[in-house]
Amino acid sequence: MKKLSLKWFIGTDVNGDPVFKRQTLNVEDTIDVAKALVVAQTLEKYTTYSVDSAQVVTYESVV
Repeated sequence: MKKLSLKWFIGTDVNGDPVFKRQTLNVEDTIDVAKALVVAQTLEKYTTYSVDSAQVVTYESVV
């Protein structure tokens, strides 16, 4: 199972410090870094926020 973890830069607070929001999306097990980049860039086009970072997270069952 894989997930795409996005960290969005959503603006600054009253002190001028950056404010971030995290979002995690379920993705196909076939996704790789190149495809994840395309997904993140595509989502960024449809929001007023900008992607600060994106990570592909892999989960493996051990039990």
